[in-house]
Amino acid sequence: MSLARTALLAVRPQAARVARVQSRNSSTSSHEHDDHHHDVDAASYPKEGFASAGWTYTIVAALGLVGFYKFAPSPEEDNYVTRYIAHYFTPGASWAKTNDRHLELTTELQEAIQISQTGQRPHIHRYRYPHSLGTASAFSVPVGGDPDVSSVQVKRANEF
Repeated sequence: MSLARTALLAVRPQAARVARVQSRNSSTSSHEHDDHHHDVDAASYPKEGFASAGWTYTIVAALGLVGFYKFAPSPEEDNYVTRYIAHYFTPGASWAKTNDRHLELTTELQEAIQISQTGQRPHIHRYRYPHSLGTASAFSVPVGGDPDVSSVQVKRANEF
């Protein structure tokens, strides 16, 4: 800075500086949070213990499971549960037959997919107008530029 400019800044009256007021956030609040400002919770809750409904249901279910295990018929005995399962469920032979049929259909589908994926076009160049092979202009053909087409044979659609 030049000396003239520094002198000008020193002589110019400065605006009064305003003291910055500290802003308060919720974390710096001066209010005290005492319990006497809040209402008392009027809801009543049931007493929790081993006499509650959840524990009662759990104990009854455990006793029922133990009783069923003790008095249930053995696997060798014929009972109503075994008869119900045998009557309403599909026999294993039917499932085996269905699985075999599914295997056959899947094999056929895979063979069809393999045929379509490994297929190749025939190694024949098919012309749209095969009769035009024998027609060529005798003019504007350079010396030695005329190809020998005497051995070319035109095959029809049924001669492949």
